[in-house]
Amino acid sequence: MKESKTPFYIESTSYRSFKELCEACREQGKIGMSFGRPGVGKTEASLRFSEWALVEANLAVRNGVPVEPERLVACDTLYYKPGVTVSPQRLKTELGVLRNKFSDIKVRAISWQSPAVWSVALQTPQVKLIIVDEAHRLKYTSLEELRDLQERWNIGIVLIGDPGMERSLARTFHFADRVRYLEKFEPLVADDLRKYVDKQAELLAVPKPTDEVFQIIAKYSRGNPRVLGHLFAIVQRLLKINDDIVREITVEVAETAREMMLVGLGVIPKAGEQQ
Repeated sequence: MKESKTPFYIESTSYRSFKELCEACREQGKIGMSFGRPGVGKTEASLRFSEWALVEANLAVRNGVPVEPERLVACDTLYYKPGVTVSPQRLKTELGVLRNKFSDIKVRAISWQSPAVWSVALQTPQVKLIIVDEAHRLKYTSLEELRDLQERWNIGIVLIGDPGMERSLARTFHFADRVRYLEKFEPLVADDLRKYVDKQAELLAVPKPTDEVFQIIAKYSRGNPRVLGHLFAIVQRLLKINDDIVREITVEVAETAREMMLVGLGVIPKAGEQQ
């Protein structure tokens, strides 16, 4: 599982809405969907909500000693990304294996943390929610298999997909009828974007960008975290190469970084260019 591209995370307005969506689906045992443009932060939000880094660390344990059992005990969400050509049978098998492995490490953590309730934990379902990333890859038969698992396991499911998936799902009548919540994952709003830019400046050990520079960054990125990650990676490189003459993020640095990017070049035209 790939890690975050930045050593910090901005709990944006969209993340808080996504969190509420997941909690509602988990508590009610229903299906929900979150869709948004690529790079807008859907996967990162899913990994954070499920605390998947901690879960994976425990799945990789070989000596039987759980990692941070006090935190793992509170986890009840699976993160699953299907393959590009996943079949219904493969989806069923992979989710079943993942669920069993998760239950094993969860019961081990409970035994380690609270031995007195271990026997009760054996009889209690440890998975209450499954987040399915890249759900637009799933064909109708795989979606039906997912619906069947949701009913038999009595759990909530949140589908993560690209724009347009919500329209495709609307044509799968039997499945669409089971989707209770539909929510769009939006880019960073101005306040969240400002926090992100200021934090990046802090990590680069440079002054906070001026309002003019911030507006340029906002215009080119449109609040897309992936584009921002690309942009600041190039900014860091430019500052390092020119550390003898440049010690802050100037307009020239931001413009140069933008011109060196592949992703985002078509978002906003440069000055003098036509739409």
